[in-house]
Parts: sequence; C-alpha cells; structure tokens
Amino acid sequence: MDEHVLRTFVAVCDRQSFRAAGEDVGRTQSAVSQQIKGLEAELGVQLFNRSTRSVEMTPAGQTFYSHACSLLARHREAISAARGASVLPYLRIGATDDIAAYGLVPVLRALEDGPEPCSLDLETHSSQMLLASLGSRYDLVIVVSPQRGRTGDLVASVPLVWLGSASLSTSQNALPLAVYADRCAMRDAAIAALDTSSVKWTTKATVSGLVVIEAAVRAGIAVAPALTGFHAADLPTVTSLPALPHLELRIVAGTPVGETYLPYVREGLQGLLEAKG
Repeated sequence: MDEHVLRTFVAVCDRQSFRAAGEDVGRTQSAVSQQIKGLEAELGVQLFNRSTRSVEMTPAGQTFYSHACSLLARHREAISAARGASVLPYLRIGATDDIAAYGLVPVLRALEDGPEPCSLDLETHSSQMLLASLGSRYDLVIVVSPQRGRTGDLVASVPLVWLGSASLSTSQNALPLAVYADRCAMRDAAIAALDTSSVKWTTKATVSGLVVIEAAVRAGIAVAPALTGFHAADLPTVTSLPALPHLELRIVAGTPVGETYLPYVREGLQGLLEAKG
C-alpha cells in the first residue's frame, strides 16, 4: 500500500477536512479526494461520511486509522534503521505550532546531543489532535490546556497576551481576530474574555498555522491571543483589551520511549522559560 496515500488518509482523519489535509501533505483538495476514493476502492469499504460541512470517519475508517498510524510509524523506523539510526531510540514527538517554534526546537537540539541521544520526529497539530494520536502516532506530546488540567505533567503556567495594534482595540467596529481553525485553549479563552466583557468581535483570519496569524498581526489587520514568550519578539502587545487567563503547558507520554524522555523535555522547556524571564 502506497505510503503517501496512507499519510493523506491520516491527515484527513486528523484534520477532518480534505482542504486542510491537502495543506498538510502538499496536495490539492481534489488530489486528496482522488487518493481517498482510490483507497476506499482498494479496501472495498467506505472510510468517511462526507457532507458539505464535515468529514467524519466511518467505523471502518476508525479501525483503519489506528493501523495506518502503526504502518507509518514502522515505515519511519525502517528508514531510520536503513540510515544507521537504529542504534538510537526513536522518539516521535508532537506539539502545537507556537510551542514547537519558540520552545521545543532548541530543547530537541539539546536532546539529540545530550547524555541519552535519540532520533527525533517532530510534528505540529492542535492539542486535541495530538492527544487523540498519543501512543499510536506520537510517543510524547506537549499540549496547551486551561488551568488545573489533569492531563500529563505540568511544565509551566503561562499568561496569555493580546498581540496586535492598539488602534484596532479602540475602533468602533467589531474587533478582528486571527485564530486557529482548530478549536484550542487559546481561542476559547480569548473569545470567552471578549464575550464576558461584551466586546464585539469577528474572525478576520481563521488559519491552520502560526505563520499566517503572526503575518495578520504584523500587517495590522487583526489581533490574536498568544502565550507569553511563544511568539515573534517584534509583535506589539495590546493592554486595552479584556484580560486573558494563564494557560498550562503539559507534557504527556504515551509509550515507554515517551516516558523515558519526558523528564528531559520537561526540564528543557522549564529551563528555557526561566531564561526568558
């Protein structure tokens, strides 16, 4: 079975959207649709229930999803072995865009060169998607959750801030927001704060990646919630909008390999946060 087709199938399952899955795997929406149709024909089962607004796995799709994740994991392991990396433990790690870009990448570099080096595979998705694939697709995930979460080990409690131009917050128009398309703790906290304070808002940019959110803020067309220290340093902050809560960074292991490296990643992130002040 074609490994690229499996990757497309898993992306559709994770993103629940042919368009968003296409962005992840570098294909058009129509190409993704054709790959899924071909896979369904090969298997002789329907993998998704499709409508104009949603894509949901059928029971057959749910069963095949776990096996597809395992097949892709074994494929990656086989590649590592062929490249001579089999002498190192293989750590599949997932995080949200902001945590990966501004916190995790430096930690992983130190991990690769540390006393217990490993071969790394990093992916970014929403916290909800990461937890859903923990143990099958990921050995270890770093997620963002509301205060007093119960999942995994606490790394730190980090305050949320508003990024954007102060002029947008004083305009008589609805406040334009740049947010992730996937539901996340930051988006939920920002909207709750605005609704509680009766601030009118509208979504200006609903996107899948951090780069576009930061670009919208930099262009002055939207404001966005962000974790302090996990955004581009040149972006302005807004203090005239309703206060935002702290959110928790939590690290969760789903396999024995993840359990082994969890303390190293947690301590590395905590050290990085302390250095940022």
